[in-house]
Amino acid sequence: MTGAPDVLVRTGRVVVRRFGADDIDALHAYRNDGVTAAFQGWDVPWPYDEAVMLVAEMAMRDPLFERGEWAQLALERTDAPGLIGDIGVLWQADDDVAEVGFTLAEPHRGAGLMSEALLAVCEEIHRELGLRLVAAITHLVNEPARRVLERIGFAAVALDGEHEVVYAWKPGGWPMVADPARPAD
Repeated sequence: MTGAPDVLVRTGRVVVRRFGADDIDALHAYRNDGVTAAFQGWDVPWPYDEAVMLVAEMAMRDPLFERGEWAQLALERTDAPGLIGDIGVLWQADDDVAEVGFTLAEPHRGAGLMSEALLAVCEEIHRELGLRLVAAITHLVNEPARRVLERIGFAAVALDGEHEVVYAWKPGGWPMVADPARPAD
């Protein structure tokens, strides 16, 4: 974990990159914010050693994207160094679909940074992994997350139980059009 972390995508305001050792404290801090963690898959308090292990694993994983494994991507602003959030990507083990999840530290919310970063990541993983679509699952009452997804072209496609909604993003947008080269079932 030496040197500058690899940049995967750069937009006008956000850099999406691998994690580096300098990210541990910021990651630990925002994952321990109760509001941030409310709709996430970790419990608060989130142990410091978990932050160390996640950063180390993501910094060293080669290739970064592996079928059936979550890859966490670090986010920072182009105008100021330092971790502000992350995007997780789960490339499905047996399909050309990925699931994404995202977290942004509280001081950086409301400025469109996550929308910009998430769209860039979706476009990049579509190209790099040959995906046919990207999915996201969020809680029905998580309005900020739902707005981010809808703003960049995700469409609500299903309910997952009583409390979660499944969104999907298709390269080129919606509506999904049947592929004429693919035989009907």
